[in-house]
Amino acid sequence: MEEKTIEYQRISEQLQSLAAQKDRMALQKGEYKNAEGEIAKAKGKVFSAVGSVIVEVSREDAASTIKEKMEIIELRLNAINRQINEFSEKEKKMRAELESMLKDNQA
Repeated sequence: MEEKTIEYQRISEQLQSLAAQKDRMALQKGEYKNAEGEIAKAKGKVFSAVGSVIVEVSREDAASTIKEKMEIIELRLNAINRQINEFSEKEKKMRAELESMLKDNQA
């Protein structure tokens, strides 16, 4: 029973970690969407941060870079969502097992 409880806690912690990762990815995606909109509205020069340096880039290069980053974020979000679904199923099964064990011990 103790091993199952520890495993259940580990699964719950992993779910919390995945949820935090998902939130960070969603925030980054929002930032990239904003950047995409700013690039589209830009009338003059476009600049991009490269490390700690800001350089002038073409509007096309900036848009392409943002698009690539958004695609990567989407892939990561999809992977995280799959993991969340897997761990949620494991958590449900583990919870049912623990509840069953508790009922058997109380009987």
